[in-house]
Amino acid sequence: MRMRLRTAVLLAAWYPLAACGIQDTDVIGAGSAATVDVLPARQVRMLLFFLSPDAVLVPVPRSVGDSVFAGEQQGPANDEEAARPATEKTVTALLAGPNEAEKRAGLVNDASLPDTTTTRVSDNGAVITLAAPLDGLTRAAEWQLVCTVAFAESAQGTAMVTLRGTDGTREAARCDLQPGVEQTATETAPR
Repeated sequence: MRMRLRTAVLLAAWYPLAACGIQDTDVIGAGSAATVDVLPARQVRMLLFFLSPDAVLVPVPRSVGDSVFAGEQQGPANDEEAARPATEKTVTALLAGPNEAEKRAGLVNDASLPDTTTTRVSDNGAVITLAAPLDGLTRAAEWQLVCTVAFAESAQGTAMVTLRGTDGTREAARCDLQPGVEQTATETAPR
């Protein structure tokens, strides 16, 4: 009886291995994982920060020059064109407000943002000079300025940004948006 049981167990274990007919193969390298750029190249876009209808700070890519946003993207034709848009141009675009498509999406500027600023960039970071008192800015407006300039200066948004107004200067701040974390207008601003 034990002999039959052993034979049955061995056959049961051996049969699936022998009966499938699949031969061993080597591992075939397929290359690295696919990557997709969801934003236009940094050289052909600026990243502006507007407020959503829920007062959440949202990054919004905007194409510059002759580049196209959907379909094929045109990169710079040569190294001279490879420079990113100037920070001053990016701040001017922010202060001009959302374009028609962005407005239809419900995006807005904070009402306390000034019409014009002066932006100076150095190795120590960027300084935004307003021709108005800083006390008139809401936290949301400050975050819009700080994050827009930080990402204009650094692809990772790590540049330090100082706000200067007619009533003084704020401590230098860094845009601290983290992926997956919503920054709302009520959170702390760089005061």
